[in-house]
Amino acid sequence: MKLHYGFLVLLAGLFLAPPAVAGDLTVSRALLDDPTGTLTIADVAGRVITPVSPSVAIMSTSTVHWLCLRVQPPAQGSKVVLYVSPSFLNEVRLYEAGPGNPLAWKTRVTGNHYPFGTRDRATAALSFVVDVGPAGATFYIRLKTRSPAQFTVEALEPAVAAAQDHHHDLVVTFFVTAMLCLLLWAVLSYLLDRQPVVGLFAVHQAVYTFFGFVVTGYLAPWIPARFPQLGDSINIVLYCAINFTPLLFCRVLFKPYNPPRALIFGLNLLLCTFPLLLVAIAFGYDTPAVTVNNLLIKFTWLYLVVVVFTLRTERTPSRRLLRVFFVSVFMGNVFFWLSGLNSRIAALTGLTAMHILVLNGLVIGGLFAMILHTRVRQALREAVQASMDLVLVNKKFELEQELKKQAQLQAQTDYLTGVPNRRHFWELAERELARSIRFQRPLTLLVIDIDHFKAVNDTWGHSVGDKVLQQVAQLLRYTLREDDILGRMGGEEFAAVVVEADGEVAMEVAERLRATVAETKFVCRQGASSQVSVSIGLSQLNARNVGLANLMSEADSVMYEAKQAGRNRVISCD
Repeated sequence: MKLHYGFLVLLAGLFLAPPAVAGDLTVSRALLDDPTGTLTIADVAGRVITPVSPSVAIMSTSTVHWLCLRVQPPAQGSKVVLYVSPSFLNEVRLYEAGPGNPLAWKTRVTGNHYPFGTRDRATAALSFVVDVGPAGATFYIRLKTRSPAQFTVEALEPAVAAAQDHHHDLVVTFFVTAMLCLLLWAVLSYLLDRQPVVGLFAVHQAVYTFFGFVVTGYLAPWIPARFPQLGDSINIVLYCAINFTPLLFCRVLFKPYNPPRALIFGLNLLLCTFPLLLVAIAFGYDTPAVTVNNLLIKFTWLYLVVVVFTLRTERTPSRRLLRVFFVSVFMGNVFFWLSGLNSRIAALTGLTAMHILVLNGLVIGGLFAMILHTRVRQALREAVQASMDLVLVNKKFELEQELKKQAQLQAQTDYLTGVPNRRHFWELAERELARSIRFQRPLTLLVIDIDHFKAVNDTWGHSVGDKVLQQVAQLLRYTLREDDILGRMGGEEFAAVVVEADGEVAMEVAERLRATVAETKFVCRQGASSQVSVSIGLSQLNARNVGLANLMSEADSVMYEAKQAGRNRVISCD
């Protein structure tokens, strides 16, 4: 929003900027229309011409206009600048009486169809420097252009003309600066969010900014002298484009609001007129193309007002805000068009063609930017909310996965000792047994049973018995190697798979387990301790193709033999 506040400050600056010092030396103006363009200066000089106001509207681009200007002498010197605006007039030809013979007319010409270097003054504005004697002078100006315009011709002292040039420079500088600020905002917003509607707004801003730069005459010094009409051709193409780019922008802007398909089809038809106008310009029909585009601009904004009142879905910004915006722009354009048609309205408002260009571009661009800012902020809020929702979903998923993992672990783990339960041990042992058989690797199965465990429970109670079970399980787990598998089969019985080991290595592992348990003192109550032992039965794979149940049966059988032989010992089925 800071950018928009800055825009409003700049807009206020346009109205508050002081105009050039008044000082028109024109005594009278008179206008004669030449629809056929065949009148000569001799024909015009002999006629009575209708007086007109300082501002004259050119509506018919096929008509030649003759302006008779009576100028009084300046306060100092004899030099007077005939200041002509706007700058995009094609041909402005000056006729002035020759010295000593009023019928010997001298002529000079300027306009955007002529090289910039031939101008009397090297400025963006069109002008002639003339001499005016003490008795005053009469000048005739023949005007021909392809674009509708509201033109004025003032007789100014050179200092006043320079001040007028300075004022125009300030207005154009203000215009270009403000439009480039909006363009920069649009480009940055598009790069951040990649919203097509913002990108199209940036295109519109770029086209209108360049159009304003061209139409005010500031491109003229850069046009090659060999191709003086290139500037006017660029001006005409851009004039057609400034109606095309808002249509592209509004077509995307309206889409989320679900407008009627028939009206969107109408927008598409209006968009198709732009390439047709380019074809007409390419084949030399510049004047008809300009006339048609002038009518299309007026119809386009009226059509957009109709569309905005048929939007059926509420979005951000609201439909009401869009309606206020488009109606305001349309009414503003109507006012500007009337100013161009009626010289009295133009005189009351003081708006020149340049002011209308600048105000129209800034009002439309600024309001478009405000609408897009509202939409971008809403999109940002939605993106933040979506990001937060995604984080919550991810956290929920992670929590569910963790709970699932915990549930799975609980389903696979003996609740008392923390080692794999019978079912999970069986799964792990069968997997390891299958691998050992496939790759002909050694494997040993141990069945481990705590000796006289019932006496522990009877003497110290089941709570102490549970602690003894837990401590024995920890001893077995820490004594076994990392790759070995330990599980509780139930009660005081455990089983272990010793991988990659048989013969003496397996017996060493089993003996180490037995000795570790036998040498450990288990704390009971109030500092009292007790010792337990284990009996271990050992069964080896020995390159056989047998099932886990067979190995378990073999190991279980010799484990009972170890108990019958006096307990606290290891016996192998071999």
